[in-house]
Amino acid sequence: MFKILDNNGNRQLDIGEFYWGLKDFGISLDEEEAQRVLSSFDRDGNGTVNFDEFLRAIRGDLSESRISWIKRAYQKLDTNSDGSVTLEDIAKLYDVSKHPEVMQGKKDPKEVYLEFMKLWDTQVADGIITFDEFIDYYRDVSASIDTDEYFAAMMKSAWKLD
Repeated sequence: MFKILDNNGNRQLDIGEFYWGLKDFGISLDEEEAQRVLSSFDRDGNGTVNFDEFLRAIRGDLSESRISWIKRAYQKLDTNSDGSVTLEDIAKLYDVSKHPEVMQGKKDPKEVYLEFMKLWDTQVADGIITFDEFIDYYRDVSASIDTDEYFAAMMKSAWKLD
């Protein structure tokens, strides 16, 4: 559906593509209504909707099962149970030596580590990952995973959960 709406193939839907695409699917909104819908999909506020934003909007909220796995992972990272996780806490479990680009010598381990850490500290760049930031990250990941069973398997593997 996204590819059909994305007329210019840039993996972003602007208001024109969104408005006319909805019409093509038989959804009649005026331009103002289409803009409001597009804005609700547009998580980063750049005026367009990328594929991940689109998937997340279409898929809806996380299931209770997925939220449970996310909580388990966060609790494992929150080693002192203070309700916050530092980048250092994540680094204790994240082994960059097994990253394909490190193994191939294409990237330095520190570079890969810093790229990975940027994924987490999203709302306020303060070196602390709140549960809201952690769950936001997994909302985006979850949008592209079809089943709760596969999501659980991915979480078990990523964070060494039982």
